[in-house]
Amino acid sequence: MPQDFFSVSELNTMIRDVLTSGFPRAVWVCGEVQSYDRNKGKPHAFFELVEKDEQSHEVKARTGLVIWANTRPRIEAVLRKAENAFELKDDIEVKFLCRVDFYPGFGQVRLIVENIDPVYTLGKIAQDRQKLIAELSKSGLLQKNKTLDLPLVPLNIGLVTAFDSAAYHDFIDELGRGAGAFKVHLARAVMQGKNAAPSVCAAIAALQCVDRLDVIVITRGGGSIAELACFDSREIVAAIAQSRYPVVTGIGHEINTSIADLAAHTFAKTPTAAAQLLAGRVREFVERLDGTWLKLKEAVHADLLARQGHLKDAVSEIRRIWQELVAGRREHHVRLVEKLRALPLGATARAREGLERSSRQLKNTIQLRLQSTVTKIGHYEKLIAMASPVNVLKRGFTITRAGRGKLLVSARDLKEGQAIRTEFIDGEVESVVAKGV
Repeated sequence: MPQDFFSVSELNTMIRDVLTSGFPRAVWVCGEVQSYDRNKGKPHAFFELVEKDEQSHEVKARTGLVIWANTRPRIEAVLRKAENAFELKDDIEVKFLCRVDFYPGFGQVRLIVENIDPVYTLGKIAQDRQKLIAELSKSGLLQKNKTLDLPLVPLNIGLVTAFDSAAYHDFIDELGRGAGAFKVHLARAVMQGKNAAPSVCAAIAALQCVDRLDVIVITRGGGSIAELACFDSREIVAAIAQSRYPVVTGIGHEINTSIADLAAHTFAKTPTAAAQLLAGRVREFVERLDGTWLKLKEAVHADLLARQGHLKDAVSEIRRIWQELVAGRREHHVRLVEKLRALPLGATARAREGLERSSRQLKNTIQLRLQSTVTKIGHYEKLIAMASPVNVLKRGFTITRAGRGKLLVSARDLKEGQAIRTEFIDGEVESVVAKGV
């Protein structure tokens, strides 16, 4: 009987021969990597390359690929030597040089990867990134968080990062070196990979429920462009824009600036720099406050000295007026006495009455002048009392001096083992500094 059928193996072998003759050389293929992450720790990498619709982002075509164990080190070496090194992972656009292969045993077409073009992937990432920046800027999302006010003393901090990571410790350790009593509310998040964007968004949303936060900090260490690509997502930018608290980012190293950085109120280059920014803001406020207190104290002291001078001048003026008044009245009295001696008895009696009236008028005038002077002195005494250090102590403040009586205005003036004296309204306390700044 003539053979009018093929066995499965014969048909598959013929298909392989047709494909081999149709694709005698390797071809460049572009697409998005899928299912690559599951190959970690395996010698060979079996995964897929897909093409998505530009509008719906639905997969419209897919094909299987394999990178053999003897080719994989060479592919990874090419990626490490690229201008911005990155690793193969899911959801990134790549351009592979592939040989078309058909495996008769399973009847499957697959592409054998021989090489990769890293420039294509980096260019695609940059192109998509610039397009997204333009769209977000036009919608106003990049500017919205910048309209919030960053508090002068940001002590209550919401922290979005991976717990116990290097970024977490760098931020906390640097914050601990500052002078502020910082309180950190940690919202754990995945900071790398395809789950990073929803995880970071969930952490930001959770911190919106914390009352009286001053700022939210998003931080992680550096990495490749592919590792940091999650921070170029529209979802994280939208979460930052919708935050009721200002957001500070410290993502990556000096060369990295993510779209999340552009959407934040303020961004720092590293986790350490983000902590320094907040600690420096608190330190500057404390220094300004110390300077204001010192100026206020100097102004009060100068005002007291001026009022004491005015009081002395007033006393001197009162003494002068009194002396002039007494001298004038004495002179008038002497003249009247001389007139009395020259007048007959009737005139003497009238002169005596006039003298008594003058004496009463003099007494009234002196009493009025004295009363006016006493009133002025009372006003000056009240003004001095209002600015007196004693009244400051009555309001709950204390005055601390060094052993020799020097007034202390800053903790930086104290040294370990130094004897100090603290004055209260009802007494004094002597103490010794246990630990200096």
